[in-house]
Amino acid sequence: MNFFRGIVRAQGQIFLQAGWGPAVFALAAMTVASAWFALAAMTVASAWFALAALAGAAVQAGCALALAGWDDARGLHRLREGGTRAPSGIPGPDPESSRVGARALARSRAGVIPAEVDQGLHGFNGALTGCAAVLACGPGIPAALWTLAGSAVCALIVWGAPKLSWPESLPLLTGPFCLVNSIAVAVAVPFERTQGAVVPLGSPVHDVLAGAVRGAHQVILGGSVLGGLLVLAGMFAAGWRAGVWAAAGTLVGTLAGFVGIGQGPAASGLLGYGAMLVTVALGVAFPARGSRILRIGVPVLAAALTVPLWWVITAVGVAPYTWPFVLVTWTVLALRSRQWRAGEARHDER
Repeated sequence: MNFFRGIVRAQGQIFLQAGWGPAVFALAAMTVASAWFALAAMTVASAWFALAALAGAAVQAGCALALAGWDDARGLHRLREGGTRAPSGIPGPDPESSRVGARALARSRAGVIPAEVDQGLHGFNGALTGCAAVLACGPGIPAALWTLAGSAVCALIVWGAPKLSWPESLPLLTGPFCLVNSIAVAVAVPFERTQGAVVPLGSPVHDVLAGAVRGAHQVILGGSVLGGLLVLAGMFAAGWRAGVWAAAGTLVGTLAGFVGIGQGPAASGLLGYGAMLVTVALGVAFPARGSRILRIGVPVLAAALTVPLWWVITAVGVAPYTWPFVLVTWTVLALRSRQWRAGEARHDER
């Protein structure tokens, strides 16, 4: 049950949500885009769930053995020094309590790995990689190789970032997916194949609304109204705040894109998905402290900034994927962390 829960939740983590509702609706939206999307996403999430769980179990067992051995060695040292005996007649601390203490400490040190896996945090970059591979190559051996290799590199980035002093204030988000697959697209396939389907244009109001809904689906490389409605339903299943911020974000991005870039990209949903993820991140997952104007204004302004950033990224010939979301969110969180540190420094001076 934990295995199934982890791989399903990984799909919801694409939208920064760990609950069942967003995950199930995300899988349904993937299936609407392509059944191969859902299959690739679940396969990759399953593989990395298993590997991360095994790694976590190995680390936990190693810590437990090491700590138990350390306790036994400490007890032997106390015997040689003339120390007291435990009630069980064994020198030093009671062996049973030592083993229990070692296991508890091992869990506190290594238990974060199974917890992250259970929440679906291991796998969502790989799941998106599977979708990108199928979109770029179609189902087949090239897509499978792309999925396996790309998701493996994503996993290495997630594993290695903390060891390379990546700032704790900046969550990786979908950064590994963006980095790996933007490079893969540049090497393997024409960039135009990542741009989404062309949709017939209608009235401005219709295109803005339809584009906003399609934008929710573009997060997982889809582009249909039905898929977008499923994604938004999943966000509301996570809670009214997540749903409202998601809907507001994709609407702001689509409207800004309609005015600043053009009706075609806006109606296709290409300008709403980054804005949607930004508002969910800054409005729900990492909300700001302060006045209501600040808590609302920052996510909305950041959502609007994803539109010109999307244009710049595509203009230089890089597959945008969720780069606008990642870069804008990192910038806001970095500025917030810097402001917090400056405030702490001023407080210490006083």
